[in-house]
Amino acid sequence: MASRIQTRRDSDAGEKPGTGSSLCAGETAHKIGRRRFAECVNPFLGPVAALSAEQNLFVKRELLQSLSRRAVCWTALVSVGASLLCVYGSWIKTSDSYLWFRVVWILGLWGIATPMAAYLLKRTMALPKHAGANAVEQMHWAWAAAVTLTSFWWAAGSFGLIPPDFSDHAPYIKLASSGFLEYTLISHTFTLLLLAPSLRANLGSFVLGAIPFGFSLGPPLYIYRPAMLGFYTAQLIGYCFLAWFIFYSQKRAYVKEIILDEARGRAEAAKAEKNLLIAAISHDLRQPLTTLGLKLNFIERSIKSANLAEDVSIAQRQVDAMEGMINGALDICRLESGTWNVEIQEVALPSLLRGIVVDMQPLAAAKGLKLRLHSRPYLVRTDRYALDRIVRNMVINAVRYTPSEQGGKSGHILVSCQRRSDRVKISVWDNGIGIPEGRQADIFKSYVQVNNPERNREKGFGLGLSIVQGLANLLGHTLDVDSTPGRGSHFSLTVPFIGLIPPELLGVQTVENGDPDLTNMVVAIIEDNSDLRIEISMRLIEHGCYVVAGESSSDVIEQLRIEALADGPHFILSDYRLENEDGVAAIAAVRAATGTSIPAILWSGDTSSAVLKKVAVSGMKLLSKPVSEQTLLTVLAKHKPTAVIKGG
Repeated sequence: MASRIQTRRDSDAGEKPGTGSSLCAGETAHKIGRRRFAECVNPFLGPVAALSAEQNLFVKRELLQSLSRRAVCWTALVSVGASLLCVYGSWIKTSDSYLWFRVVWILGLWGIATPMAAYLLKRTMALPKHAGANAVEQMHWAWAAAVTLTSFWWAAGSFGLIPPDFSDHAPYIKLASSGFLEYTLISHTFTLLLLAPSLRANLGSFVLGAIPFGFSLGPPLYIYRPAMLGFYTAQLIGYCFLAWFIFYSQKRAYVKEIILDEARGRAEAAKAEKNLLIAAISHDLRQPLTTLGLKLNFIERSIKSANLAEDVSIAQRQVDAMEGMINGALDICRLESGTWNVEIQEVALPSLLRGIVVDMQPLAAAKGLKLRLHSRPYLVRTDRYALDRIVRNMVINAVRYTPSEQGGKSGHILVSCQRRSDRVKISVWDNGIGIPEGRQADIFKSYVQVNNPERNREKGFGLGLSIVQGLANLLGHTLDVDSTPGRGSHFSLTVPFIGLIPPELLGVQTVENGDPDLTNMVVAIIEDNSDLRIEISMRLIEHGCYVVAGESSSDVIEQLRIEALADGPHFILSDYRLENEDGVAAIAAVRAATGTSIPAILWSGDTSSAVLKKVAVSGMKLLSKPVSEQTLLTVLAKHKPTAVIKGG
């Protein structure tokens, strides 16, 4: 029995050999044909995106809105053109019926087509936002029908115009039936553009709207000018193809917009999800880290075993490293997601900068660095916490990348502030390893460290300056960096100046005391040795001077112009032997540019008789290098104008 059933199956399978395979082959050929057609069309239109039903409905609504506005303009153009044709056209005059034909024709366009377009526009604009696909589709068909009927009625005007006369002696009449057809075909360019959002409206206008032309002009053209009939027909077919192409191009523009909106939505959703993750990490991960750090700190103080204390100290450093990395990463995420809130207020710089320097002194001392502060009694407008974070990160960065000794010079860092008109420039100077000019933009990127390819955690995680840049952008403050490899770096932040702190509220301004107060004294330094120029500038800034420094007199004059110091500096310090001029000429140039006889002093390592005579003739004082800091301070203190003692 089983063998019989199997035999029957084999027999059935053998009755129509190749049937299944032929169906499969036919289906494959169909798919191949569709794929080849798509490959042929894609270079013209681009790939088709798969949209959901909701997205398709959105595209149809957008096309309908565009069509409604354009179709009204198109109908108005047709009506205006009909008016001109009614006046200047060559109408048949053998019967009064043609006069009535002309009147009915023009009234049909102005009295029916135009109000119908206005009515459909009103209905389209009143279409509810929640309208379904059927309602939108019905409006598309309504517009297509209105456009087709208007085109049909327009072409019907050819019946009332003088028909073409193909006799050899007949004059060519410009606005007769044949001219009407030609101008209609030419004007189809506007139809293509204005009715582009609807393929059915375009095709209805071209194909069904051409029927009256076919009946009125087809027979004589077929008899006398068959070539012209073929040309007109080919032109109409070409317009149909262009209508198809333009319609799908416009449709794909809306599809592309939807895809971009969808991608934007996904990005915003991912951003919101990331914010939730940040919030969760901020609480759930920081909490145990804080507890663990406190516990390790307690154990480290309590235990007596040296080996165990060392192990706990290592563990404590790992916890600190983890906490620093997590805090930095979370801060970067807060800046990128726009969730870092700032509170702009008046901030007293002396207490803020002093707190940072005091906190950083142990870290600097551990590396053998000298960290100094020169602050001024300035009030600025900013966010206190964000400004503290910016300056603190700049100081930490300076400490990390400043060796205790380099080129025979001990490492030092200066934190200072200088007022420039309605701005205060907060600076962090160091004589560390510096940054190559080509890499200075990279240091503000997250996790990028120019001089830490081995990813040594003791040099940080590459987040500090990225946070500095992000906070500066958030506050609208200007961040600048000037650095030279092997000589050091100068980071500065410019913040709005409000005023001076009242003397009765002013606390300690500088870390070091006992030196002359040179507050607000403007000093110009002309020195072509950049190391010496920077070193002297830092020392004078520490003591309250406003320094304008350059390698030549022209540099100093240009800086005085930029910083609007038209009255010039209060004192000029200049090297005698400069690259392109001597110190006497340089000082004279600055005096001439400012129009004032500014006190000045020269220094030089050259004590030849010729130099001494020239300096003596100039009436200036010459100091022999090396010049001590105290000597310079004493000279400046003697020449400080009394008008700037209490100035800001």
